[in-house]
Amino acid sequence: MTGKKKIVLTVIITAIVSSVLTSFAKDALFILLPSGDDEIEFAKKLKTVNTILDREYLYDIDGDKLRENAVKAYVDGLNEPYTHYYPASEFSSYISNIQDDYVGIGIVVGINNDNLIEVISSVEDGPAFNAGIVPGDILKAVDGVEYSGDKMSEAVNAIKKGKEGTSVNLSIIRNSEEISIDVERKTLTSESVKSEMLEDDIGYMRITGFNMQSENGEQSTYTEFKENMSKLQNSGMKKLIIDLRDNPGGVLTEVCNIADELLPEGTITYMEYKNGETKYYNSDNDYIDIPLVVLINKNSASASEVLTGALKDYGKAVIVGQNSYGKGIVQNVYSFSDGSGISLTSAKYYTPNGICIHEKGIEPDVKVDLYEEFNNSYVSLIEHDKDAQLQKALEIIREK
Repeated sequence: MTGKKKIVLTVIITAIVSSVLTSFAKDALFILLPSGDDEIEFAKKLKTVNTILDREYLYDIDGDKLRENAVKAYVDGLNEPYTHYYPASEFSSYISNIQDDYVGIGIVVGINNDNLIEVISSVEDGPAFNAGIVPGDILKAVDGVEYSGDKMSEAVNAIKKGKEGTSVNLSIIRNSEEISIDVERKTLTSESVKSEMLEDDIGYMRITGFNMQSENGEQSTYTEFKENMSKLQNSGMKKLIIDLRDNPGGVLTEVCNIADELLPEGTITYMEYKNGETKYYNSDNDYIDIPLVVLINKNSASASEVLTGALKDYGKAVIVGQNSYGKGIVQNVYSFSDGSGISLTSAKYYTPNGICIHEKGIEPDVKVDLYEEFNNSYVSLIEHDKDAQLQKALEIIREK
């Protein structure tokens, strides 16, 4: 794919997750090992290494930690950015990323082409947002420990591992200048959907992620969507702009539930798995039939692209903004009985017209860039009358 970001992972949301917390017994770790003769040779080599370490290694050996690191390194050896093994100390934090309720600072980060960790966006009014961290900032170090792009998951874990009320120190590079920023960790019960009525009976709805309901009962993105839609309809809405800019994705069922509210009967998206199996996600014929415009940019990824692609293929919305990120693959999540877990890329997804947007993205119907002065600004901080993309969306929808 082109563009500055080549990988998007997040401190608050992760990719498209199609299956959450499928349990495996601890013995199921055998799935990570080679099979047949290769497995025998692998076991022999590992046993030989252990024998040499036990006999000659000068220092004490933490066997449990060594085995955890071995499994992590084995999976990381796939060198695929969305497939990871998480020790028990990290897995619960990972799961909290796709809920609306978690302790953290609320930032979305990615790896740029220089193998540096770069800030993409943050939770509106969250700790990082209020501390002044902005898109384009380079995260150099966490509490004095430096991290490159290939260590991003470790950096994310270091940011989130503290309890609510504790602070984390971030070393940020901005315009070639290094800045030290202390950010307090907080329990974030972020709203992922916000809306307002604009002139001419036009509704505006911004969706910042597709999150499932938290263990504490916080709403899911779908339930927030329903509430905001009802509020707009009760206010006389006749047309709607959906803003998916800087939305990095989330849980597949959430975005499909929302798509079902906006699409006629048919396919929303479908998955193709390694074994050739195909799984379809469909909408029924009960939907909200009003003029729609969807706003996207280069950070609209995965689940955002599912919704955008479906609305575009059905001709139900005009897509405005910049080419989307281009993540057309899906992850499954498995948990082990010892508290650890694994997320792995398991399928490609396609739009209703059979298009896989992976590493391509979705091209908007009308391409519009922000004014240059706002290139590194949060969309939420741009006044509506200075938001070139929103103004074009308003111009288009007024004519529908």
